[in-house]
Amino acid sequence: MKISLIVTDASPLITLAIAESLDTLLMLDVRVIIPDMVNFEVTKHIDKPGSKELLNWIKLHQFNEVFIGSTEVFSEYIMLQKIDPLVKSRNRGEQAAAEILKSEIDNKTEAAILLFEDSDIKKANFLVRLPSNVLIMSTSTFLEGLQQRKLIVSADKVLQRAVKIRGEGILKRIKIPMEDVEDISDSWPSNF
Repeated sequence: MKISLIVTDASPLITLAIAESLDTLLMLDVRVIIPDMVNFEVTKHIDKPGSKELLNWIKLHQFNEVFIGSTEVFSEYIMLQKIDPLVKSRNRGEQAAAEILKSEIDNKTEAAILLFEDSDIKKANFLVRLPSNVLIMSTSTFLEGLQQRKLIVSADKVLQRAVKIRGEGILKRIKIPMEDVEDISDSWPSNF
């Protein structure tokens, strides 16, 4: 299987934005989809770390390599927010990512990467909603793969630029292949 898509949750975007390394998402020459809910979560408070950088990066690359994916999850959230302005967006970014991945896989995307940074990812209930040909990996694992392919000099140097703000948790390497992507997981990153 050939990976032709990266979908990202909020945490990797924040980490890469703080590390001034959002362009690493473009190095595999595949489409990058940021779910609308995730985009909202990262950019709703412009003063938060990474927010301005992400907005500028999206403006620079949108419609070429980077796309904001529309989801029912975000539409529902906007409707709920009109009823109750205090409604929380908790876990909706992950749900939106799962929605995008299912739609893309249903529309003939062979395999995809979901970038996720939560150390409790195995406990996340949204995993059951993901298609079986999705490789879930942390930002650090993704960067390590780019380093192995000699696309970046050092994954650790990128991550160290964000540790002060994001914490040591971003250094944890996580890779979870779903059922149909063990061949992808075993050969990461050489099969692109």
